[in-house]
Amino acid sequence: MKACLLSLLLFFHLGATFAFASFYQWTDTGGVVHLTDDPDTIPKTYKHKAKRVDLPEPSKPAPGAASRPQPAPAPSATKAPTPGGHGERWWRQRASALRTELKTLQDARAQKENQLVKLKRERVIFQRARDREAINALQVKISEDESRIGTLLNQIQVLESEAAREGVPAEWLR
Repeated sequence: MKACLLSLLLFFHLGATFAFASFYQWTDTGGVVHLTDDPDTIPKTYKHKAKRVDLPEPSKPAPGAASRPQPAPAPSATKAPTPGGHGERWWRQRASALRTELKTLQDARAQKENQLVKLKRERVIFQRARDREAINALQVKISEDESRIGTLLNQIQVLESEAAREGVPAEWLR
């Protein structure tokens, strides 16, 4: 019984070793590369073209080598060309800066308009020169804000059209 078990164990061990040892490769008339480990399966027309390829026996990896992660390629090595000569960060910052300034000016203009309405209500009773000067100054500030808001809206529109022309993804401008 021990001899039978030993011979079976030896047979399976050697069979596995030979399976890793070699295979046959040939290319048919269509250019397709075929591989097999059984030379009897090679068609007769390609038997003379078949090459035996011997593989080295698989070696055991060094302890800890399999668990060690491979370093990822550097992001700059796979960097795609940037649209318009600017990176994503530039497009995002530019759009964000314009939109932030626009929002700030719109909020300030609304506050100034409310303040102007309040001043006009209070000053209806008093018709002094300095009351009129405060109203005029506030109207000038509101007018300047509206002018700057118009400029910012134009700059945002120019940035969006430039981004569309350069092929910048729309989410970069949000």
